[in-house]
Amino acid sequence: MIAKFEDIDVSALSLDELQALVEAARREITHKEQTKLFDVRNQIESLASSVGRSVEELMNLDARRKRAAAKPAATERVVKYRNTTDASQTWSGRGKRPRWLQEALDSGAKLENFLVA
Repeated sequence: MIAKFEDIDVSALSLDELQALVEAARREITHKEQTKLFDVRNQIESLASSVGRSVEELMNLDARRKRAAAKPAATERVVKYRNTTDASQTWSGRGKRPRWLQEALDSGAKLENFLVA
């Protein structure tokens, strides 16, 4: 007869016996989890088969929906302003003004001088 957990007096067990019990419980938990996952996998395969599809086909259908609903890629901002002394420094006109432009404006330059034609 298998003892129920309530029937086991764990306080009477030695440290080695407790560690062995814990290890046995861990092995049993792992076994039961694997068995449950195997059963779930069989159920999923059975459901897919019942609609004439494979599990892979069903998963790809879901991926296609997500891709179709995905937000389009951000477009690159158009350069509206360029530094006249360093052409690699640009600004799209959005957000905070870059330091090079703000310093030039503080020195008396006009914003129109940096417009890209």
